[in-house]
Amino acid sequence: MPSQQLDMEVMTPLIENPGGGGGQEEENSEEDQDPELLPVRHYELGNSHQGITFTQALIHLLKGNIGTGLLGLPLAVRNAGVIVGPLCLVLMGVVCVHCMHILVHCSHHLCERLKRPPMGYSDTVAFSMEHSSYQCFRKSARFGRHLVNFFLVLTQLGFCSAYFVFLAENIKQVVEGYQGVNITLADESLSFANTSMVPAPVPLPTMVPSEPWALDLRLYMLFFLPFLILLVFMKDLKNMAVLSLLANVCMAVSVIIIFQYITTDFGDLQRLPLTSPLGKFPFFFGTAIFAFEGIGVVLPLENQMKEPKRFPTALNIGMGITIVLYVVLATLGYLHFGDDIKGSITLNLPHNAWTNQMVKILYSFGVFVSFAIQFFVPAEIMIPPVQARLRKSWRAPCEMILRGLLVCLTFSFAVLIPRLDLVISLVGAVSSSALALVFPPLVELITFSDRPLKPAMLVKDLVIAVVGFIGFLAGTYVTLAEIVSPEEPPEVIREAAQNLTVAAATTVAGALGMSEELGGNWTTPTAAVTLG
Repeated sequence: MPSQQLDMEVMTPLIENPGGGGGQEEENSEEDQDPELLPVRHYELGNSHQGITFTQALIHLLKGNIGTGLLGLPLAVRNAGVIVGPLCLVLMGVVCVHCMHILVHCSHHLCERLKRPPMGYSDTVAFSMEHSSYQCFRKSARFGRHLVNFFLVLTQLGFCSAYFVFLAENIKQVVEGYQGVNITLADESLSFANTSMVPAPVPLPTMVPSEPWALDLRLYMLFFLPFLILLVFMKDLKNMAVLSLLANVCMAVSVIIIFQYITTDFGDLQRLPLTSPLGKFPFFFGTAIFAFEGIGVVLPLENQMKEPKRFPTALNIGMGITIVLYVVLATLGYLHFGDDIKGSITLNLPHNAWTNQMVKILYSFGVFVSFAIQFFVPAEIMIPPVQARLRKSWRAPCEMILRGLLVCLTFSFAVLIPRLDLVISLVGAVSSSALALVFPPLVELITFSDRPLKPAMLVKDLVIAVVGFIGFLAGTYVTLAEIVSPEEPPEVIREAAQNLTVAAATTVAGALGMSEELGGNWTTPTAAVTLG
């Protein structure tokens, strides 16, 4: 089972010194080592003995980006329009891939410059600030590390909350669909008995149809709570290798069946709007950026490759496949179901076919297992600092209690917002936008602040960061407004969303014009500070 064990180990390097920072202790340990003994050019030497292959890295990239966010993309297209939605998905995918390359490039530069071993996301941010040419960044290096870890925790716990809602909604449909089929069969049996020429005996009580259960969605969440708590008690992810393999197979089979269903009828393109109101676009942003959830595993994968020099190629191929899959499923799903599309395309599948019910069960099993994998990162970041302050005899029970409380925290968030589309949009806007769009371009500007900055790179990074930040504000604002007021948002909310969206578009247009005007004049590090 080596492939599945490597899949589990990918999550481990996401945690870099959760209880500490890039401070004095690391500098002292660095001085005591011979620089020539450190892996200066890891991306050229690699892990020749125990590293993962090009194919394994490609598979891990696909697994890291294809999850519940994929099933919510048809709703994202509805919030942007049948033409604007796919085009914006492609554009967002290209920008996210570019930000992943930025992160890898900055990590390489810092490893070579500081003669350090390979670094993760928070290490890259911390050391770029610590060795910046500006003192304000050097003083905030520790804060930068904690900020990235905070958003990593927020993102992963947000995924877990979305999983709670996904499991509850899909299993609720399966149960009610099964009851509906039984009631229909009972009705048909009674009808046949009453119309028969032969006098029918008195129907048995079991033949009389009854009303289906109408349990609240939160009760289904409560049903899953103890099972998920028991699941996260498995602290060693290597023990979940078999479950992980089964989960991946189940999710792959489900996606294939979904494609077979939606390609039977593409619908009428004329009945769907080419563009949607501008006030809905922040919902598109939150849902779409939630789907591009794999930036956290980029550096761990690159660090574990036998040939790290080939990782950019693997990244381009893997994300290229991911973007094509996203655009095709999102477009065809919206064309098939139209404006009735829900937060997950599985919720639109009818109950009259056993394959549709099987899709919901299989994908739910995959999400159930994925809960423990996503939960691994926040648990390993938050629990060790608490354990360090306790007696050794108390650490084990304390860890179990904290794991249970964290699961209850995600459960509470799901109960407060029992709508899958809103949970996905909120998590995407708040945390995914920061990790995928805001931090990488800023890290690039800080990392290379000791050299003259090209105007094109300066403007490009600022545009990406500003648009990501505006998307964070707009997506968070409209999603919270929808949560507070589930009915149609008032005009003031819609106008505010439109103003924030227009501000993002104006920023891009103005920055592009500024880039042409700057020419070759802004080429000093001071320009970066002035323009910022």
